Amino acid sequence: MSLLTNWGYTLTTLEALPDFITVEEFSAYTGNKYAGDARIAGAIAAASQGIRDRVGWHLYPTAPCKLETVGIDKRITKTLYGLQIQLPAGYVTAVSRVNIDGIDLTNFSLETSGILRVYNAGCRLNSAIVIEYTAGLPEGLLSTIKDIAATRAVKPLAQTFGVNSETAGGLSISYNSAWATDTSASLLQSAETAALEPYSLRGFF
Repeated sequence: MSLLTNWGYTLTTLEALPDFITVEEFSAYTGNKYAGDARIAGAIAAASQGIRDRVGWHLYPTAPCKLETVGIDKRITKTLYGLQIQLPAGYVTAVSRVNIDGIDLTNFSLETSGILRVYNAGCRLNSAIVIEYTAGLPEGLLSTIKDIAATRAVKPLAQTFGVNSETAGGLSISYNSAWATDTSASLLQSAETAALEPYSLRGFF
């Protein structure tokens, strides 16, 4: 059971990524205004994927990951102490294995931003590199992501019916003329993009 992600690494214990909010949570956010609407699940899925595409990694849940790559590339640089590797994920909580050319290395340090420093290590252009690590936000750190997902998912549902403003549960949205042409749950707006900036990958991706 594994999932090759869009971002060049594998989630080794998952076959699919969950949405950031459930239909039940969405109903709570919107005061059940769209209860029974068959489009809700699709809108939530599109919003979740749009968020992940923007930040450049799976974001949630916390899960084991594996990066397999060959040789020096933009993510891997030689340094005076060895190698610096930018893992293609944020909120990295552990690295369980660093293997270069079949040899497991144990002298390394990690930053939660995904920067891995491997000491006294070399790398050739054709070196086989395998890194196993754990990354992803826990449920308790998802409040901002859930807000964005709910806000993004509700927009196409309301706009379909020509609504210019919307109040549903804790959400209050006004739609300007530019927004009125946007009925895609996955197409993030500037305020949503700005709110996601702290979760976005830094580095060469």
